[in-house]
Amino acid sequence: MEVWERKFGSRRPQSPEWLPCAVRLTGALTQSIRDRYEDAHDEGRPLIGGHRGNPAQHPENTLRSFSSAIAAGCDLIECDVHLSSDSRLIVIHDHTLDRTTNGRGLVRDHTAAELRRFDAGQGEHLPLLQEVIELALGKVGLVIEIKQIPIQYPGLEEKLVAMLRQLGAVQECAVVSFYHPSLKILRAMEPKLQLGLLEGARPIEPARMMREAGADVYSPHWGAMDPPLVKEVHAAGGAVAVWPVDDETAVAWCRLCKPDSIFTNRPVEIGAALRATAAS
Repeated sequence: MEVWERKFGSRRPQSPEWLPCAVRLTGALTQSIRDRYEDAHDEGRPLIGGHRGNPAQHPENTLRSFSSAIAAGCDLIECDVHLSSDSRLIVIHDHTLDRTTNGRGLVRDHTAAELRRFDAGQGEHLPLLQEVIELALGKVGLVIEIKQIPIQYPGLEEKLVAMLRQLGAVQECAVVSFYHPSLKILRAMEPKLQLGLLEGARPIEPARMMREAGADVYSPHWGAMDPPLVKEVHAAGGAVAVWPVDDETAVAWCRLCKPDSIFTNRPVEIGAALRATAAS
């Protein structure tokens, strides 16, 4: 258990199993992402994250979707961030507009005002990152994926850190990326910011990858996780966050491997399944 003393504090979990409990939303503006991980670990359960909010019921990456995930009892919500042509931090998953809006073309080729005029589904609009941060503060932790691959946005890291500092949200947010060089930039800029390394495959040395990127969290696809990987990351002082856990097979594998957080596109159903799993 020394990993948790190094990374999250000296408290011990009540049980090695996931315990049945309701998600606790403290409303405390000072509760950090690390506090949330520590509290869940003490209770013997994983954190539940709404991947792009609650896209099973609402348009992904919209304020309606994020609000629904919060109402569903998520500990965390996750969003994706790009830069508009006028350098505003805008929330959308793809580099292009076509799949999730009635717009066309690249996100980076439009101003924030133009992007927000597009319909993102059911009358929703693309939110600015500031709006999502303000929605999350005091309710849930916010995980921000910066979309720096294959298209890169020069200066995105600096703008993101400046916004988090301005809103007093550095410790209530985490930043994750498949583009690992961005994590090194962010670590140098803001040591207090929690960082997560996204990975789709099962590398030989995940803990080394995490350490070299300056990350605190190793975040693979759930199918690229196994018990030795979780053990290795924990031994290196990190946490494991998996995605997207959307069916019974993924839930069963998480029960076996015991990652520290689980992100899902179906937070209502999967949250209930995970609590039922803990109760069994």
